[in-house]
Parts: sequence; C-alpha cells; structure tokens
Amino acid sequence: MSGETAPRLKWADVGWAVAAGVVSLAVYVRTLAPGLLPGDSGEFQVLSYLLGNTHPTGYQIYLLLGKAFTWLPVRDVAYRVNLLSAFMAALTVAGVYLAGRMLCGHSGPALVGALALAVSPTFWSQAVIAEVYTPGAAFLVAVLVCLLLWEAYNHLAALFVAGLLGGLSLGVHVTVALVAPAVGVFLFASGWRGRTRGWAVWRPALLGALVGVVLMVCAFLALDWHAPVANYFNTSVLPAYSAWGFQANDLDSPLERLAFDLSGRQFHSLMFTDPGKVMPRLAAEYWHRLPGELSWWLVGLAGLGLLSLAVRRWRLALLFFLALAVHWGYTFNYDLWDLYVFYIPGYVLLAILASAGLGWLLDGLEHLISARVGRWIAEAVLAVAVLAVGVWPVFAPRLEMLRAGRPDFPTDDRFNGYPADDYGMHGVHQEATTFVRWLDPGAIVFTDWYWAYPFYYAAHVEQGRADLTFLETIPQMENNHLPDSFIPYISDRLAEHPIYFSERRPEVLKAGYILIPTHIGSRLLYRVQ
Repeated sequence: MSGETAPRLKWADVGWAVAAGVVSLAVYVRTLAPGLLPGDSGEFQVLSYLLGNTHPTGYQIYLLLGKAFTWLPVRDVAYRVNLLSAFMAALTVAGVYLAGRMLCGHSGPALVGALALAVSPTFWSQAVIAEVYTPGAAFLVAVLVCLLLWEAYNHLAALFVAGLLGGLSLGVHVTVALVAPAVGVFLFASGWRGRTRGWAVWRPALLGALVGVVLMVCAFLALDWHAPVANYFNTSVLPAYSAWGFQANDLDSPLERLAFDLSGRQFHSLMFTDPGKVMPRLAAEYWHRLPGELSWWLVGLAGLGLLSLAVRRWRLALLFFLALAVHWGYTFNYDLWDLYVFYIPGYVLLAILASAGLGWLLDGLEHLISARVGRWIAEAVLAVAVLAVGVWPVFAPRLEMLRAGRPDFPTDDRFNGYPADDYGMHGVHQEATTFVRWLDPGAIVFTDWYWAYPFYYAAHVEQGRADLTFLETIPQMENNHLPDSFIPYISDRLAEHPIYFSERRPEVLKAGYILIPTHIGSRLLYRVQ
C-alpha cells in the first residue's frame, strides 16, 4: 500500500470484529461485579432504572441505554446496568479491530490492537462496573470508524453518523468531544480530496452533530420532567443551594439545570489551576502507568503507526496526532483523584495506532515474500509474537481473577479499591437493605455520597419505599462545611418527617437542634430534635 490508498473492509473482517467483541464480552461477564455498588456506580444503577438526572455532566444518553438494559431478564437491576459497561466495552474492542484494519489493511495487526485494549487493566476495570467510561470509549471509536469508512468509501452518510454519534456522546461522557478539534482539522484537510469537495464534506457532519446535540438535550428535558425523588438535583444541589452560591430559585427552570449539568462547575477548581506544576507531575504519572496498560511494545508500535500514517496517509496522521495531543493536554491539567479512568480514550487511540504500526512492519515483510501462503504465515507469526511479548504480560496477572470469576483489581494507587473491592461488591447491598427496612416512614437521611444511592436502590427500586429521602451532607469536594440552606430545609420539614444525620454535625447543634444517637439496623445515626 502507498500514498493515500484506503484499505476496504471484507466480510471476514466483520466476523473477526464480532469474534473479538464476543470473546471480550465473555471475559467481562465472567468478571462482572455481581450487583449493587456504592458511589457513582450506585447512582447510575438507580437512575438508569428510575430515569432521573445524574451528577454533572448529565449522562442522559447513557441512562437511556442503561434503562434498556434494565429490561433484560437476568438477575437484578444493578447487575443489568453493570452488564451495559461490559457490552459497550466489547463494542469498543470490535470497533478498535475495524479501525485498525482500515488503517493497516491486515487482520492480524488489527486483532492485536483490539486484544491489547481489551485486557488493559483500567479499561477492563471499567467494563465490569456501572460506569460511563466504556460507553464513552464505544462512542469515540464509533466516530473514528465512521470517519475511516467515509475515507475508504466516500459515503457522506458515514459523516452524518459520525456527527450524530459525536453530538449524542455529550450525553455519555463529554470527553469524547475532545476529539472534535482533530476531526475538524481532518475534514478541513480532506475537503478538496476526491469527489467530495468543500461544503459537501462539512454539511453532513455538522447536520449529524446538530441532530445529536438536539437529541441529547431532549433526553435531558425528558429526564428532568420525569424527576423521580431520587435524582442528583434533589440529593445534592437544591436543598444545598447555598453551598453552590445559588439563591433558592436559581435552578427553577430546566434550562438552568441543563447549564449547571453541562458546565460541571464543581470540577472547575481541579482544572488548569497551575499548568506549570500540574502538567509535569500528571504526565510523569501517566507514563509511569502506561506500560502496565499497553506495554512498551504496543506503545512503540503506536509511535511507528503514527509515523507510517504520516508517510502514507498524512490526513489520518493529523487526526490521530491532534486527538492525542488534545486528550493529553486536557487530562494532564485535571488534578482529579481518579484521573486514571480519563486515560481510556488515549488508550483507545494508541491501540488503533499500534495496529497501524504492526501493519507497516508486516508490509515490509511481505515485500520479501512472494507466495500468498507465506504472507499469511508471516502475518500470523508476527501477530502471535506481539501478543506473546506485548499483550500476554499485561493479561497474565488477571488470569486468577478470570478463573475465580470475580473482579479483583488491586487496591493500590491505580484503582484505590473503588468501587470493586469486596465490601463494595457484597456488603453494601446487604447493609443498605437492612438499614432501609428499619427506617421510619417518611424519613430524611443526611449521608455521604458513597451511601446515598445504595440507600435509594434498596428503598425505591427494591422495597417500594418512595417516601424515603437521602441527601448528600457535603455536596462539594472542596467544602467540608454543612450548607447553610440545610438549616431552613430541616426547620420546614421536622414537624412531619423524622430527620437523621449519619454523623454528629456541629452546624446543626449550633442552630439550636439536639442530635439524639439512634441505632437503625447496624448503623448509628443522629436524629434531629
């Protein structure tokens, strides 16, 4: 292959992509978290079922996908939402194969890139719990596959679908939008190529993006109108409006709530605070972690893949280079405790580029081999060799976990034990169920983020106790004080509702209330009087 030749897919490639996805899905289902989880995962499990607004940046499209999975006739609701992550991870793996195949023209190298991503520990860890990162990766790789299909076949419908998925992805995970500048440059550079010229390139892509954004907004408005008691605004924002610098009526309209969601304002204090200090530290952490995710062999092949595209298909080289540059520029300025999950889009891009690099090596070998059978053998041997030295060492430490059939990612600084530790997977559901069963009718409980949605799950999803309300005591990470607006909230409801705190808060005592220690189930709470 030379110049700007774009390899085309064969029916066999669809089979290989499906096979890679099915094998990956089997691995993820085998190690899937068995049920209810705390924190964000619990929130997604509850709100996929009840359909209410989540924490910023919204995840409306994710919730609708999650709702579809709650209809599956397998185990309980929490397990079904976990299963969505496994399915979307498998789609991502299949998409990486297709993208790699269209970059390098070979099945073996494309399969290596797909399997390398499939066993990457961080990617795998997010494929077995209810989270948005593998769905976000699936949307990212789908956009890239559509762009490559357009380049290969010149079908404008592929650009429309790429734009549509890009717009919808704002309701899955907004970091998918980080690829937009790279896509824009790629379309600009491709605007006068072949039969498709000028505005004809941009029109379907922009129209698709507009339709996707409109559908995302409609999804938000539908969830906002539905508004079950268990939703993020009721749990963490509206009663605590003073903590956010709002007045009581500042979030009365759906559009105000949409703007709050999309802005992600509670994370702003962690972004671009001191690039000169933060970027080198986070970049160093990233490169320290990288060989445990893809191995240096794959990273080296990814660099070779970028070089091969620069030589043969420079527009695509520009697309992938800019996509990685923007991704790294953003993540290396986001000082978040669980930043490691934000690296997943970069791993997707590197895995695809690794396929391109290995394919380029194979092209060099094929120039020395005339027989077709010999070329097939060379491709198989090269792919197996890279799997052995570059993928197996990453996969091997997870073999025991796979045999045991349970997620067991290490509780070190890579994963922090959240949320797939033993207690998070097994003890949370049991404790939440017992606690909710013993709560007074109409009770309001101030608790932490870890427990709020497991309590909602036990109460609203399983036990039909929609009279119970659970509020996040400290809704902002950087502010450890009880919001002032909680005091009038308590005053307005204390006559009709039993109100509890999970900890003894001095702000409540200062306001003139008494906190009475009260045992409910196995938990010690403080009842407000």
